[in-house]
Amino acid sequence: MRKIFAAVLATASATVLFMATPAGAVDGPWNPYTGTTSNWHCGSTVTIRPGFQAQSCIVVSGTNYQGATIISLTSATTVMASTRTWEAGSETLPSRECFIEERPVGRSVCFNATRSGPNGDGVQAVSSVSDDIAGKEWVSPTVIL
Repeated sequence: MRKIFAAVLATASATVLFMATPAGAVDGPWNPYTGTTSNWHCGSTVTIRPGFQAQSCIVVSGTNYQGATIISLTSATTVMASTRTWEAGSETLPSRECFIEERPVGRSVCFNATRSGPNGDGVQAVSSVSDDIAGKEWVSPTVIL
């Protein structure tokens, strides 16, 4: 089903940047959005299409870090999201694919697994989100552990 969904997206719009499911991806649930704190480092809000916005964040606590993709919807929409992390210029696997499902109006978040790295390494989240109309991929700010 995921490959069919990706194929429909690719033909729906030339601007779609959604990538096929990466090797080593793990499916996971969407989580309720409860807000951010000072250890959340989020990029600018990206408009996927009118009524559908998202942010890519890297959450850091000491040398532990986790990628997060926050979505904001003004109408219920079936959404696919992937959250990946990079450490010192290399992707850390597995990525997290949040279930393709209808998300309600409001905000939801797709977390990657918590990881640990050495002091001094730069970490960053990579977020990919799409629906049946549009999709984008972008990155969070880089944070030094």
